[in-house]
Amino acid sequence: MISSRYLDTFLNPARPSLHRALLKRIVPLWLLLSAIVGLSAYLVESSRMEHYLFSLSIDVIDRFAQTAPPGVWNEPKPELEARLQNLLAQTPFIGVRLYGADRTSRIESWRNREPGLALEPRQFPTPGSYQQSTRRIGDRIYVQTLLPLVDGRNVLRGYFQGIYLVPQPTALAIRDRIRGALIEVLLSIGLCTLAIYPVIVSLNRDTVRLSHNLLASNVELMRVLGSAIAKRDSDTDSHNYRVTLYAVEQAESLALPKQQIIALMAGAFLHDVGKIGIPDHILLKPAALTDEEFSQMREHVPIGLQIIGEVKWLELAEEVVACHHERYDGSGYPRGLAGEAIPYNARLFAIIDVFDALTSARPYKEAYPLERALDMMQAERGSHFDPLLLDHFIERAPGLYARYHKADTAHLKHHLAMSLAKYFHQPTGG
Repeated sequence: MISSRYLDTFLNPARPSLHRALLKRIVPLWLLLSAIVGLSAYLVESSRMEHYLFSLSIDVIDRFAQTAPPGVWNEPKPELEARLQNLLAQTPFIGVRLYGADRTSRIESWRNREPGLALEPRQFPTPGSYQQSTRRIGDRIYVQTLLPLVDGRNVLRGYFQGIYLVPQPTALAIRDRIRGALIEVLLSIGLCTLAIYPVIVSLNRDTVRLSHNLLASNVELMRVLGSAIAKRDSDTDSHNYRVTLYAVEQAESLALPKQQIIALMAGAFLHDVGKIGIPDHILLKPAALTDEEFSQMREHVPIGLQIIGEVKWLELAEEVVACHHERYDGSGYPRGLAGEAIPYNARLFAIIDVFDALTSARPYKEAYPLERALDMMQAERGSHFDPLLLDHFIERAPGLYARYHKADTAHLKHHLAMSLAKYFHQPTGG
């Protein structure tokens, strides 16, 4: 079994990594939530303040309507002008226009006309309603109101339109209230986020721990399945360790993607798992197999596929298990695939598997020296093996052979644990 010390190296989640992963998710969510809630609070508070401002202007207009004599609309213009100037002097209105019941303008008066401000009604409201809008110029707030005026018998007398300048203290108070509401909302969201962060970390750590425990179980299951048949075939599981290490180094030298290397590792572990269903008198026969025996030996491929098919996580080994006995010229088994129709990982692993088989002792043969093994494989270039992948492997084979061929099991396990740490320490795909 691979040392638990090495497994712990990559199965226990690192705390900084967990915090970084959570912060990458929580901070954007916090910013988005703050923006949404902040904007909502701003709109609600702004609407409330606008309603308050409208009520200020309407109160002034109501007082004007109640104090003006019934015939105010029929007064001479100088007297009406004087009445409006008095209103402008005593209220925050800076401009006023009166309309008759027929909606024609009777008189307009200004106390201090700002550029860009005009008394232009868009639509006359019906009695009982009003038309209002708010405009900001610099740090000043202007409220324009158009209100129907009726007498005691609810008969329309005319229309009052005015531009109300919100007093500076009131405008500052409104600004501070809106700003305070926004700060309060953002602080509340921030404090809630900080309060629940430890809970999220704890739950996430538990989830990650369970995930890694499951990963550990899957990796160990993969190793045990592969080692079980390797020991039947050669009395040691070193073959599986070596071919996996060879495969990883070859894949890295070819700059294969991480997910593809993981699938290759799984395939290397499990490539001959189906041999568990082959009788010993065939598997361990110290002589050449008969045609009937070889036909039975070939059944280890469908048996292997059936075994890994029972465990969803092991299906990533399927390409290697199914196709590592295919030959580049199409004369292999079980499907007789040829060339690039054979999956890349299977073409790569076929070279590694044959290399280790040739350089290792088996019940039916002695181990061949490195040079002879490479010569035998070179003779199969383009027939058994992918030419380009074989050329690449032969360049690196002496170094791999020197590093792993005579290494003891403990040394192989150490290097294998390091490879597992590199490729299985966290979920892949992003």
